[in-house]
Amino acid sequence: MDNKCFCFSKKGILTFVLFSVCIVAIAWASSQLQKVRIQNKEKIVYDSPAEYAKLIAGNFQGIFADAFYIRGILAITDEYEDRAVWQKWVEGNFAAALILDPRLIEAYFFAGIVIARDEAGIDSGIAFLKQYYALNPKQWRIPYWIGFNYLQKGEYLMAAKYYQEAAVLPSAPPFLKSNPAMLYYEAGSPSLGIMYLEGLLNSVNDPKQLEWITIKLEWLKHIMFLEKKVQEFKTVYGVMPRSLTDMLKAGTLRDIPADPFRGGYYFDAQSGRVKSRLIDKSKRGGELR
Repeated sequence: MDNKCFCFSKKGILTFVLFSVCIVAIAWASSQLQKVRIQNKEKIVYDSPAEYAKLIAGNFQGIFADAFYIRGILAITDEYEDRAVWQKWVEGNFAAALILDPRLIEAYFFAGIVIARDEAGIDSGIAFLKQYYALNPKQWRIPYWIGFNYLQKGEYLMAAKYYQEAAVLPSAPPFLKSNPAMLYYEAGSPSLGIMYLEGLLNSVNDPKQLEWITIKLEWLKHIMFLEKKVQEFKTVYGVMPRSLTDMLKAGTLRDIPADPFRGGYYFDAQSGRVKSRLIDKSKRGGELR
């Protein structure tokens, strides 16, 4: 009995090794073919490994998923003259890994975020995440990363849409519920942010979240009030104010409301928007919450 078990164990190990070597060899050969064609400036006809992943994986989908994932990680450092082709090749490996095992969340992250280094790359990352989101529809990180990419593009309304979608999924961090309100502000629609937060007040029970929502709501209402006063100043004097102090001196503004974020409000003459110094600091640190 012991010898028989040992033989089966050896057979399993040998099968694992053979299939792992096989898939890595196929992926490596494909990448080398890509490189040769690019260097020779030939027309490229490329089928992503995702298209035949399940066909060759058989009953070893977990093993093959890991192999494609590793090949994707290694491909990140590959050098290609055509960046779009390189990104397609890297995405293809991660796509194959996800088709075989949708639980490989890191594959979404690398393909959708890490390799998206310019505007075209971000667009490709968004397309990738949207395409394979259906494989793991309850994972909040995927719509969150889609929203993050839209945030990088400055498309704040689209970012807000996907942040809201992520916020209602299991295990989503609490800050995501109120985050879209700040994106509505960035999109130049603080009124939408106010409406969104007022709706949240009736659906959130956590005291800490309610406090945070209330603070953001107060902040946005102050912003709307001050921006209305800016427009009143322009109507009266025919020009935009240089600062909120100008409005105080002119009498169109009695006082400047206290900023609940404690950074202080100011008028940005270049953009024509009322802003908060603390929010600006958070954005520079990558934390728009």
